[in-house]
Amino acid sequence: MSIVNRKVFLVKGVVQGVGFRPFCSRMAKELELGGSVQNNSSGVMIELCGTDENIKAFMERLIEEAPPLAMIQAIEVVCEDDVPDGFREFTIKESEKQETQQVLIPPDIATCDDCLREMRDPKDKRYRYPFINCTNCGPRYTIIKGLPYDRTKTTMACFPMCEDCSREYHDVNDRRYHAQPNACSRCGPTLWICNVEGKKLAINDEAIELTKRYLKMGKILAIKGIGGYHLACDPNNDEAVRTLRVRKRRLDKPFALMAKSVDAAKKVVFINERAEKLLLSPRRPIVVCPKRSGDPLSVYVAPNIDTYGVMLPYTPVHHLLLEDQDLLIMTSANLSDEPLVAGNREALRELGSIADYFLMHDRDIYVKIDDSVIALAGRTPILTRRARGYVPQPYISKDLLPPIFGAGGEMKSTFSVAHDHYIFTSQYLGDLKELSSISLYEHVMDLFLLLYEISPSYLVYDKHPLYLSTRIAKNKLPHIKDSLAVQHHHAHLAACLWDNHFTGEAIGLILDGTGYGDDGNIWGGEFLVGSAKNFVRVGHFLNAPLPGGDKAVLEPWRFALSLLLETFGKEKALELARMLWPKRERILEPLLRNMGIYIKTSSAGRLFDAAASVLGLRDVVSYDAQAAIELEAMAKGKECAPFDIKDEGSDLLLDWRPAIEWLVEGLKHKGKEQLAAGFHDGLSRALVEVSKRIASQTGIRHVALSGGVWQNKRLLSVTSALLKKEGLEPLVHKNTSPNDECISLGQVAVGIDHWSN
Repeated sequence: MSIVNRKVFLVKGVVQGVGFRPFCSRMAKELELGGSVQNNSSGVMIELCGTDENIKAFMERLIEEAPPLAMIQAIEVVCEDDVPDGFREFTIKESEKQETQQVLIPPDIATCDDCLREMRDPKDKRYRYPFINCTNCGPRYTIIKGLPYDRTKTTMACFPMCEDCSREYHDVNDRRYHAQPNACSRCGPTLWICNVEGKKLAINDEAIELTKRYLKMGKILAIKGIGGYHLACDPNNDEAVRTLRVRKRRLDKPFALMAKSVDAAKKVVFINERAEKLLLSPRRPIVVCPKRSGDPLSVYVAPNIDTYGVMLPYTPVHHLLLEDQDLLIMTSANLSDEPLVAGNREALRELGSIADYFLMHDRDIYVKIDDSVIALAGRTPILTRRARGYVPQPYISKDLLPPIFGAGGEMKSTFSVAHDHYIFTSQYLGDLKELSSISLYEHVMDLFLLLYEISPSYLVYDKHPLYLSTRIAKNKLPHIKDSLAVQHHHAHLAACLWDNHFTGEAIGLILDGTGYGDDGNIWGGEFLVGSAKNFVRVGHFLNAPLPGGDKAVLEPWRFALSLLLETFGKEKALELARMLWPKRERILEPLLRNMGIYIKTSSAGRLFDAAASVLGLRDVVSYDAQAAIELEAMAKGKECAPFDIKDEGSDLLLDWRPAIEWLVEGLKHKGKEQLAAGFHDGLSRALVEVSKRIASQTGIRHVALSGGVWQNKRLLSVTSALLKKEGLEPLVHKNTSPNDECISLGQVAVGIDHWSN
């Protein structure tokens, strides 16, 4: 008997739950190779027996032709020897659990074209089945309870497969081979519509048709999806949209839209090539696009701004609901700053005062996750919320990382955990001032540590002494070896550098709303020089008192009053304030008189809010960054507000007082659109001048742009272009948001540098 070569490979990455094993089996048979393929807790183990030439061909095709959802991170040769050349059988073995977990869990992916074709085929057994999926699509992360990724460790465990589905599941040549959510109408989850008392009115396809009828009648529906419930209504119906705003207590924040197709979306928004690619990607994020003038939608969908957030259907239910309607409002079913509602009883309890009817199903959601949101600054994507479709995809390092837990921030909370060669960052978890957000943080934290069997040795947290994320992490990780407090804006800088695979020193233009400063003040307009290792604050925006503290965040006129005082003095400030905010005259003088008692801030976010208030756009906000968003939407034309840059000892001070004076004077003879544009573009020029001065002193040419203010598309586009024109290299976030969602990643990056040496 002849001898053949035998090689065993371990493939690591996103290689489970994506059709990897049947792909290997089919290819092995084509190349006449024997052996086996098996899931384990490290990845996929592939044993190949045959000629060297065919084994080499297999490995080349493995890389080039892997399933679309697979992400191969590494291939290791486990062993190599010679075996007798017998029957060339290739088998798929049962999954094996090992001592440590190194498998990457795939995110939830939009329904694929093959499944959609079957769902629309009257001859197919899954015709109009609202839970159709296969190995290449459907729920993943939201249904997983444990690893290895098998049906028994998902929320599908309670649905025994029928004979036909079982045959597909076990057929290596079938598209549904080992598709864990595999099901059909005979054995899988059921969809139904009910009223606010929970009384069922119809099931499956009849439920879809009744839902569509109610939507056309102007009713509000709570619709259960992959990661939680949406609230849906007809965006053309003024009364329905206005009612949704009143019931949800969401006065102005824009509602997301779901469009039947790209062509349907193009009727209300402009979509460039990059936006279309994002919309059609399997991740299916919400993409923020410019409104078309004269679009037919209700003015209440996205008031006072010039964009809509649009996404395409990503579940079978969505496709069925949009069969004969171009657009629906499909907004997160939650109260402000709280996590999504995901459970059926929870939905009836929490949404009963908002929704008229409920479209429910009985496939449990184990992990709540919101829709991801991306805006485009030209062709540059700005990930403003990283969630469904992106989580739990990790950041990959070539180096072995110490086991570190980064607790993150508080308002836009996430956590990150370093393990093996990966950093896993959670989805957006909400504002930790809400009890439900704390509960979600703890649940997702427990899941991550359980799935990967991680026991962090180190903890990194924000220097703010009262952050709840720090308290949660310390309570749940009592046996850590060491911990480290990291300044908020240093974490922003480190996150941006990690996101760009940049290991050197950079200039950091870190602009956000609030961060606890090393001097005890509130920072937010910071010029840093450094890396993950350390940083130096080399400048900042001019400080000003923040009257009312957190109250000033909700009432931008308060900080605007502070800026008027700093710019014009008390007498002139009072005169201007009476003109700008006549209804507040009673408290203007006392506030001005007592301004010295308030904490000071260099916040760039508050500066934008104040500019909006001076221009009469927004004195009180109902959602985060509303004033700044409306200021950006108003900006039209070419103007340039003056800002001064001063040397204050070793620091550079960006003085906004000339710009405030310019805005006030401009109200007499310029349009507000021009003034808003001039504020943006003048600030961009000032930031570039700051960067040039720091670069000339340090020789550093890379400039990291991080912090929530960089979600401003105009500011990012203009500043990036001007930096490049000056020979400087802007570094912008690529895989995480510039807002506080990135804080936990930056904390871990600082910790890696600290504990790897």
